[in-house]
Amino acid sequence: MLAIDFGAYSIKAVKIERNRSGYYLSNFGIVLTPPGSIVHGEIKDVDSVSQALGKMLQKKGISDRNCIIALTGQKVIVREITSPFMTEKELKEGIRWEAPKYVPYDLEDSLLDAKIIEELEEKDGSRMIKILLVASPKNLLEQQIAVLKKLKLQPRVADIVANAQMRAFESYLVPSSGLNEEGTLIDIILSIGASTTEITLVEGDRLKFTRTILKGGDDINRLIENKLNVPFPEAELLKRQVGLGLDEEDPVPDPEKNSKEKITEINGMIEPSITSEQADKEPIHIKANTAEDEKEAPLPNEEKIAELVNSGVTEIFNEIRKSLNYFKTQYQKVNYQRIILCGGMTRLSNLGQMLKKQFGITVVIANPLKDVVVNESISNVEALEEQKSALATAVGLAKRER
Repeated sequence: MLAIDFGAYSIKAVKIERNRSGYYLSNFGIVLTPPGSIVHGEIKDVDSVSQALGKMLQKKGISDRNCIIALTGQKVIVREITSPFMTEKELKEGIRWEAPKYVPYDLEDSLLDAKIIEELEEKDGSRMIKILLVASPKNLLEQQIAVLKKLKLQPRVADIVANAQMRAFESYLVPSSGLNEEGTLIDIILSIGASTTEITLVEGDRLKFTRTILKGGDDINRLIENKLNVPFPEAELLKRQVGLGLDEEDPVPDPEKNSKEKITEINGMIEPSITSEQADKEPIHIKANTAEDEKEAPLPNEEKIAELVNSGVTEIFNEIRKSLNYFKTQYQKVNYQRIILCGGMTRLSNLGQMLKKQFGITVVIANPLKDVVVNESISNVEALEEQKSALATAVGLAKRER
């Protein structure tokens, strides 16, 4: 299945097939999102996005007409709620009465879905059910469909990011053991991207909670841009070159790597403002032309840059902490097992290490391609390796059963 993930920083396309031996990746592509065209999950410029996606699909030789997409953003609501017993048939109508308690926008302009995930019996013998409620404004889907129509693509399924990431990282999730002396075991899937941070809380294979925080790597770039009076692209480069400035005494494990990843240019991407032919001949650069040039380029005070990066990351972490604390208030006893870290910000030096120190929870830099065989026909394996964490949503979408 071809999956397309529309992000504020980049648009990803992943094609994954399944046979008797498992999943295999047959093609993938990444293109930088035209500036300002996608903001917090909303497509603001359909024409620019469709042109960028179309060029990338053409360059990569992806000709599939059917695809799967994902809805994301603060307005996408996922909640586990308890209700008096209903059958699945009754739920289709009954959820319209329950939803207004949890959905802060007009249901007439919304997509609404619900499924029964557990049946309960109260002490008085009354039957109850736990329901997973999902709601989204219709316009989030309509914007993506408008882009796809321009390219004659047909969306077969619209999923949510939380489901996709659970699928991408299913091999990392701790099997559910219910409530025990340690509490309910919860895994945290944390995807930190350019403009948003997605928090997904999972019990075994069961989605419990998700929240989108409107903060990401771009907020750190703007902080550097404003404080050091440098252009935004240079701020991005400085952020990646200097990182958090922490030591390497207790590095966070990346199951796929034994050495520290180099911070280099955005290999394998297609810049919307240049032609495919140019992209074939030269990599995309923000300032420096090669990894060696990046090392040699003079930097402003590194200590100041690290301080600004730390400040920006701390703001993101504070919002994450609020969500984790809120979830704990909703349940008897919660034991956060591990943080499964993904998203473009994983390329920031020592991010996982700081996350582990701040929250006191095991952190794993997850690989969404862990159980996926890469087709031998894919030539740019280095770009795939570098960008794999940012492909998590697209990989999870592509692994979805029909």
